[in-house]
Amino acid sequence: MQTAPETVRTERLRLRRPRARDAAAVFQYASDPEVARYADWPRAKTVAEIEDRIALRAPAWDAAEEFFWLVTLSGDDRAIGSASLCVNADAADFGYLLARAHWRKGLGTEVARALVALAFSFPDVRRLSATCDAENVASARVLEKCGLVRESLLRSATVRPNISQEPRDTLLYALTRDEWTSSRDRDGRH
Repeated sequence: MQTAPETVRTERLRLRRPRARDAAAVFQYASDPEVARYADWPRAKTVAEIEDRIALRAPAWDAAEEFFWLVTLSGDDRAIGSASLCVNADAADFGYLLARAHWRKGLGTEVARALVALAFSFPDVRRLSATCDAENVASARVLEKCGLVRESLLRSATVRPNISQEPRDTLLYALTRDEWTSSRDRDGRH
């Protein structure tokens, strides 16, 4: 069983495992209706809910079922977002979100690129996928910038409880190891 690093650094960000004392900072963005709008979990109503969610993440990490990090700016330890990566044999999927104050700065793309590289650091992962609501144009664009290709529109596939209890259309994006390696070679990255 391979595990993920507890800390991942990018040019401007640090992804790190959450601690119980992060609950108030996470609540700040997780309770924002605009941040949680397209999430597939209900918007947080209390800090206690966030404390519970953080506590539930540790066993999933230890079992290598889901790796979950909080996103911070490099020079600051306060959570401004979160990111997760689930690895299941030869496939993986990921997701992320950021506080509204940090939108439109390229940070979502930076987080997503780090997750793509991390997923393919697992030697058995051959395919990486991510989904987003069909109306979430910004997230779709981030996935495309990271090299993922839109594979399909999944009609009435995902309940977004902060919008409706009715399943909504979802976009499925994916990237294979071969495509990722080829693009890195083409771009001169090693």
